Amino acid sequence: MYAVWMTGNWILFSSVNYFRIILRYTLTMFPIFILFGLLSRNRFWAGVLTVRSLLFFALFAILFARGEWAF
Repeated sequence: MYAVWMTGNWILFSSVNYFRIILRYTLTMFPIFILFGLLSRNRFWAGVLTVRSLLFFALFAILFARGEWAF
């Protein structure tokens, strides 16, 4: 059921042209955290998720420091 929910939300998310409201749609994609939890049982995927998270953290920290955090 979560796979159907995520697929429907992904279609909705990718069909939006107005990028300011995308953040609202990502809140409905909560099952992805369940998927990340299941993937992190494997050491390789845990490393991949960790590196991905750190890269996104660095990106958003830089954007925040540059003042691009507001719409």
